[in-house]
Amino acid sequence: MRAAKPTTPPWEVLLLICHFLQPETLVKASCVCKSWREAFTSDHLWRRICLASYPSSFHLLVSGISPYHLFSLLISASKRRYNHPPPVRLSINQLFFTIEIFHGKETLVSVLKPGEETVTRNDSTFRFEIDLTAENVALLGETEEMTARWTFVMKGFEGAFAMMEREGKGKMIGRDQTRIWFDERLPVPDCCKGLMPEGAGMEAEMVVEIVEGSNGKKMVERVGLGLISGCRYVALEDGLRYLQYFLLGRDQMEIGTR
Repeated sequence: MRAAKPTTPPWEVLLLICHFLQPETLVKASCVCKSWREAFTSDHLWRRICLASYPSSFHLLVSGISPYHLFSLLISASKRRYNHPPPVRLSINQLFFTIEIFHGKETLVSVLKPGEETVTRNDSTFRFEIDLTAENVALLGETEEMTARWTFVMKGFEGAFAMMEREGKGKMIGRDQTRIWFDERLPVPDCCKGLMPEGAGMEAEMVVEIVEGSNGKKMVERVGLGLISGCRYVALEDGLRYLQYFLLGRDQMEIGTR
């Protein structure tokens, strides 16, 4: 007689065991699947953890912020006291942006922009917009698979780093479905681990905005680029600090920190 296959425990069991786990374990468990994330990031669970570790957070919780994100913010702030990130030795004006979108071997978008010509957001985050209205770039149907590539190249060709090399269909977003969203996980060097919430990673984002041209074809209007950590865009300074690890090398980064 065959032994019965083990069954998956009911979802409610997660709610019972989560109170016995450490915050670090809860963060890791929340990455398993959607139902686990709902269980292990619930407000009633993290509110208790937040108040136990940071009693003064009671005054911040009334503002409507998620207890899970507030705890991540506060513990990250504590760790920053002991992590001394290297000074920023890289500016956006030292870089070129290259944006390429392919369908198979066909090039749909190929743009090179100096850093000083990109449009940065007013909130001082690592987010940029590149206007392609004058390029008259036609786009294939949104169901077509594409390759989205975003690369930084230092002026003088002293270094380069590929922020994104994403293959796939992209995700249609926006109420009117006029944007195609690509994202890709990035490596996190030791110098940047103290800059993000516990358990969070780094992700590169590309948003391709499309409009309907006079000829009825879908045209690329602009491309938005960003660097995300823990569901938030990183600060411009932190984004440059992340880039310089790959572009300048550890030795140049540590000059003046000793």
